[in-house]
Amino acid sequence: MTVQEMFGRICPRYDLLNHVLSLGLDFYWRRRAVRELGVGAGDPVIDLCCGTGDLAAELWRCVRPGEVVGVDFSDRMIDRARRKYPQLTYVQGDVLRVELPPGRFAAATIAFGPRNIQDLEGLWREMARLVRPGGKILSLELTRPPGWLGWLHGLYLRHVLPKVGSWLSGDQEAYAYLSRTVQGFVAPQELAESMRRAGLEQIRIVPLTGGIVTLHLARTPLA
Repeated sequence: MTVQEMFGRICPRYDLLNHVLSLGLDFYWRRRAVRELGVGAGDPVIDLCCGTGDLAAELWRCVRPGEVVGVDFSDRMIDRARRKYPQLTYVQGDVLRVELPPGRFAAATIAFGPRNIQDLEGLWREMARLVRPGGKILSLELTRPPGWLGWLHGLYLRHVLPKVGSWLSGDQEAYAYLSRTVQGFVAPQELAESMRRAGLEQIRIVPLTGGIVTLHLARTPLA
């Protein structure tokens, strides 16, 4: 089973599981991400790996009447997002090769998607292509916190998350995958370095909830 098929399979309970497994913190993480991004009314924004559209909708509340475009490789995720938030624009496709012209957006975002993408530098370059010079780039991703919280978080990832996810979704494989990808993902400083190698500037790392998730913010060069 491919990752694309897996996300399509868990789509019906995806939102519920996000809220339950994050203890409701996902609402705060998205609001904080949009606040840190600093977009305003009229700014066009693109959200990659948009899933069922929750971050894209949070962005739209800040930029309306500006356009928000959500991109995802799962047709089932896109269909669900379209039903939830019909005011947004959606594109189904590969986030490494988005079929839209360059320089169209003020900002590009991605949440809980980078750990599913092997070519991180390619991702940042594609996001940079989509935004205008000096445009904003944001990544929000699950990370491994330091210290004692990291130890507890590791127990949660290995023993609690797969069991609860499997119980609520009926899909043991999907939530075992989630656990593996979080534990195996690059550290925040390494992700920031991949942004630098891709040519992004003014990179800022913002850990949230003790480092359980981390925001990375950057800008594209002015010229």
